[in-house]
Amino acid sequence: MSGNKMMIKLLEEAKSAQLSELPEGSQEITDKMHPRKCTVYPYHPWDRKENVFGVVVWIPRTIDELVKVSAELLELTVHPTCCVVTEDAGKILDVDMIIDGQKVYLISE
Repeated sequence: MSGNKMMIKLLEEAKSAQLSELPEGSQEITDKMHPRKCTVYPYHPWDRKENVFGVVVWIPRTIDELVKVSAELLELTVHPTCCVVTEDAGKILDVDMIIDGQKVYLISE
């Protein structure tokens, strides 16, 4: 209530710890408490393109959902060879590998 950032952080961590002890469904609650986002760009990270915007999306539960949602928002066709890579062109295999606020790239292998 006083706006103390340290106190808010401690309370959020305590609540998260309590929720992690709950059975099934607790992950969904935790995801809603601490949603993560990333910016997805429609080109290879080494092919920097000016005036091509990416989209900021909430990170879903699976990499397939991320590909699907990003492709829809970027108005791209999803191919079986589509994947998400980091700025270093490392293929992301699981959404838990994505850091909140990270730039990622939707490409076709």
